[in-house]
Amino acid sequence: MQSYRDKEGNRKSKDMGKTMKIYLIDCNSYIYRFYYAVKGLSNSKGLPTNAIYGFTGMLLKMLKERENSIIIAVFDSPQPTKRHEIYDKYKANRPIMPDDLIVQIPVIKDIIDALGIHRIEMPGYEADDILGSLAKKYANEGHEVSILSGDKDLLQLVDDRIRIYDYMKDAVIDKKKVIETYGVEPERITDIMALTGDSIDNIPGVKGIGEKKAKELISMAGSVEALLTNPDIINNNRIRRLISENADVIRLSKRLATLDLSYDVDIKDIKTVSPDWDRIRSIFAECEFKGYLESIRHNNDDTSRCEYFIVTDESMLKRFLYNTN
Repeated sequence: MQSYRDKEGNRKSKDMGKTMKIYLIDCNSYIYRFYYAVKGLSNSKGLPTNAIYGFTGMLLKMLKERENSIIIAVFDSPQPTKRHEIYDKYKANRPIMPDDLIVQIPVIKDIIDALGIHRIEMPGYEADDILGSLAKKYANEGHEVSILSGDKDLLQLVDDRIRIYDYMKDAVIDKKKVIETYGVEPERITDIMALTGDSIDNIPGVKGIGEKKAKELISMAGSVEALLTNPDIINNNRIRRLISENADVIRLSKRLATLDLSYDVDIKDIKTVSPDWDRIRSIFAECEFKGYLESIRHNNDDTSRCEYFIVTDESMLKRFLYNTN
């Protein structure tokens, strides 16, 4: 992808008409996952760095392997969303973020900014809603979108141009995989969740209907609306009664599970800037990430700072040419 710099020095695509690869990161999801995956890491001043370390490693690998792609980091907002307005128990079961993770969030955001990755956090919107809105906008422009997340909620977005990539499992979920796993098209995932609910987000669903039965019902009827309109198509008396008695809960659950794609952003304004390597080195040094410091040792926008030594005799020249002691 050809690029240019605007007046502010931001690197932008030279031809938005070309197909690009877009990577959208569900940051809160991965910060938590790295927090629990990497244990007992902190710097000499006592700052916990386990989530910072894992998340940074993912970013550095992505920047190296996907140099000509657009990478966008999306965060949840702490403010209530529309879902909280229609259901006050939404996400009520979620534990409070641990203190030793809270202190790592600002550092992670600083690293994202210093690496030149576009970061989005919008009051009133969950990260999933922003991810969905961006994914659809980019896909509608003909670009290929990968959403880095492990959340089932985002499967409803999968289509011919949008897929889910679970970085930690190195697993790609495309439209074919969704159909193989759930027996329905991706857009029907919300219907399954309307019946089963979701314990993580505290979406109620119908007690007594598990995922297997929900898959069967939606595969047969096509949607929960079809089940509610014509319950006689359900052969099982117990299930038919559960569906009829919980019609309002099912409708509510589907509303909660369905992503809000109203986040308004002009993707042409998404900016990707060059990394600030001096700032990155400063953060890595503060966190005492010696391995990461070594990995970016040769990255510098100022080529005048490259390492050198003066050759004064033949023996020094041989050591330089043949890398001998």
